[in-house]
Amino acid sequence: MSNSIFDVYNCPEEEVTTVWVDVDEEVDVDFNNGVGDLCSITDDVYVSPDGDDNNLGISEAESFLTIQRALEMIAPQDDDPVTIFLTEGTFSPSNTEEPFPIIMISNVNLIGSGEELTILDAEQTDGVIYMEDCQNNIISTLNITGGIISNYGGAIWLHYSSPTLYQVKISNSSAYYHGGGMYLSHSDPILNDVIIENVEILY
Repeated sequence: MSNSIFDVYNCPEEEVTTVWVDVDEEVDVDFNNGVGDLCSITDDVYVSPDGDDNNLGISEAESFLTIQRALEMIAPQDDDPVTIFLTEGTFSPSNTEEPFPIIMISNVNLIGSGEELTILDAEQTDGVIYMEDCQNNIISTLNITGGIISNYGGAIWLHYSSPTLYQVKISNSSAYYHGGGMYLSHSDPILNDVIIENVEILY
C-alpha cells in the first residue's frame, strides 16, 4: 500500500487506521509514502444531532453529526482508546441520517448522556450495533432501540467481542431467528444496570 492516497490517514503514525484497513498482526503492510486528505484524530470526539460532519469533532461546539463520521476520523490504539461522547438527542436515519448498523472497532467507547436522553434508533432499517473481533470497548448511558435483522441480534450483535455495557436500555428490537435484543457468539460481555425490554423473535 505504499505511495497510496487515503481519505483519512493516521498522520503521526504514518499509516492508515483500522477503520479503513484492518491488518492482521502477523502481516507486515508497507504504508510508506502514504498520504491522506485529512489526518485522523487520536483524542476523544463529540457527536450531536446539532452537529455537522464537516466539523472537527473535538468539542461539543464542534461536534460531528453522525457516529459513522466519528468512527471514520479516529485512530484508537490498544494503549490509547478513544471515547465518542454522544450528546442528548436521537441518532436515527430520519433525524441525523445515521446509517445502521453502527459497526464498532476495538478500543472505542460509546458514551451517551443518559438512558432516556441519548437514543440510537435504527427505525427498523437494520440492526443497531455490530461488533466483530472488537476488544476494549465500553458502551454506556444510552438507549439502543428500533433494530430489526433477518438473522441474529436485532439491537446488538457480538462475535468474538466482549464489551462492557452499563446504564444501557435495549428496547423495541427484533430478529427473525435469535436474539431480538442481543446475540452473543464466542463473546463474554459485562452487563451492569442494563434493561432489555420489548424485544421479540419473528420466525
